[in-house]
Amino acid sequence: MSNPNFEAMTTKELRAYVLEHRDDQLAIYELANRVEASGIRLKSLDELPQIIERGRQENQ
Repeated sequence: MSNPNFEAMTTKELRAYVLEHRDDQLAIYELANRVEASGIRLKSLDELPQIIERGRQENQ
């Protein structure tokens, strides 16, 4: 099975993908990289679910 092209996905699409495929480490790392590129500093990947949830609430 091949991985989707994460670089072609918007951050919103990638976030939705990660929520559906929580075991896809490559997608999680790509999302973490985008989060950090936006200026949010992660201390660990364990913070990512909270940041995803915060983003979902802000976009409602």
